[in-house]
Amino acid sequence: MLNGVGGSLATTIKNVGLGDVLGQYFAANTAAPLLVVWVVAAVLHVAVGSVSISAITAAGILAPLAPVIGLEPVWIALAAGAGSLFAIHVTSNTFWLLQSLAGLTARGTLKTFSGGVSIASVVAILVILPLSAVLG
Repeated sequence: MLNGVGGSLATTIKNVGLGDVLGQYFAANTAAPLLVVWVVAAVLHVAVGSVSISAITAAGILAPLAPVIGLEPVWIALAAGAGSLFAIHVTSNTFWLLQSLAGLTARGTLKTFSGGVSIASVVAILVILPLSAVLG
């Protein structure tokens, strides 16, 4: 059900033409829209706590821009996926899964996994940006 909410928000944004409006602002390069997708996914994950909702919604917001600016949709999906992993904490199901599997306390999980996954999220977007510029 929650994935449907993320998808329907993306469809609404597409139907009202927001993609075309944003496309005019992002036509210069591919880094700006990918950073926006990453930031939106990260903020949504912190707020909502769902990796899938944040990735689907962030990608859906800017997916209509891909053809307008000549960006392959896979780069938007990768940026959204990377951003949706940022700052895993107590509102995320992934946090509790990792805590249970590792046998850690909530504090230990925050110290161990939240920092590590956040670093991985940042490293991922830093790899995605130059690859998207080179591979298009």
